[in-house]
Amino acid sequence: MHWVLNFLIPVALLLVVIECNTVRERNLFATELFQTVASQSQDKNVIISPVAVQTALGLLYYGANGNTAKELQKSLHATAHESKDGLAQGYHTLLHSFIKSKTVLEIANKIYTNDKLKIASEFRRIAQDYFDSDAEPLDFSNETFAVNTINQWMSEKSNGKIDHVIDSIDPDVNIALMNAIYFKAKWARPFMDDETTDRDFWLSNTESIKVPTMFADNWYYYADYPDLDAKALELFFENIDLTMWFILPNKRDGLYDLEQKLKGVNFKDLENLWEWKSVSVYLPKFGFEFDTDLKPVLQKLGINTMFSNAADFTNMFHNRAGSMRISKVQHKAFIDVNEIGCEAAAASVAVGVPMSLPLDPKTFVADHPFVFIIRDKTAVYFAGHIVKF
Repeated sequence: MHWVLNFLIPVALLLVVIECNTVRERNLFATELFQTVASQSQDKNVIISPVAVQTALGLLYYGANGNTAKELQKSLHATAHESKDGLAQGYHTLLHSFIKSKTVLEIANKIYTNDKLKIASEFRRIAQDYFDSDAEPLDFSNETFAVNTINQWMSEKSNGKIDHVIDSIDPDVNIALMNAIYFKAKWARPFMDDETTDRDFWLSNTESIKVPTMFADNWYYYADYPDLDAKALELFFENIDLTMWFILPNKRDGLYDLEQKLKGVNFKDLENLWEWKSVSVYLPKFGFEFDTDLKPVLQKLGINTMFSNAADFTNMFHNRAGSMRISKVQHKAFIDVNEIGCEAAAASVAVGVPMSLPLDPKTFVADHPFVFIIRDKTAVYFAGHIVKF
């Protein structure tokens, strides 16, 4: 039996920002964003989508000028000499590179604008051509109608997984950017049938609870990271290049220190330590929602002006009227890891399996708080941690 994972990240942003011009810079922002969110949520399960946030912030960058644009550029590690169109083209390529059969990974953008304002033609072109985003006027003064419209769009794009992302909206808002990402895939290597058992998960050094835990004994990429005081496992999905990393601190209470060390980490350096190993894997099933206002997080990352009266988004509209500051950056995410289906595992990653008994077999027991990451060679699509059940 396969595990099937469903990931949904709707991101409601009351204005938007950038994709970085290199993989290294894109991933640098991703690790900084995750570390900042995770640090302030050590008692909660966390899941965010750096790609979704970057898509939203990227579009906002195109509407920004002055210090507002400079802060976004700096915090997102975009180089000054890179043209905005060049950056947008890179993101457009990213957004159209991952759809394959039997796997769903979709990113959707939607702009709602104050029905009294007219979007600048160049900004509309960028939104449509590079970010696959359409624009629709909305009467924000009718709060109930505006909130229902936004929540309904999110529900449609999330296959009903998240039907409520905002409770209220400021009637003075001029633009609301909605961003959603949805991912569903099967493991390429199945977990063993009928092997799920209740095992201890340590919430702390002294407190544990029983949780349903899956088991598999197979060949995987595995790494010990002495510098991180952690070990890691990489699992493959069917029919797509994304993989899921599980990074487990060696100590039961080592999550916070691990996440501090992951800030700014070069994933290429971590990949260089992967070894193809026979591994006995114990991994708990989990599912949860995470909802947070990213405004204080982005402020810690150096994005401040867009939240103030000094915000400059003059590139968005033909005629700017009043304050254009952003009041909220709402991010809501859902993840569900289940046993679903009975299809045979794909053989696409079954190369190089030795026929003899393995040397130095490993055990990966995720029985205390750990980090998970969904990524490919170009971006981090999801990052989170599990601390409780």
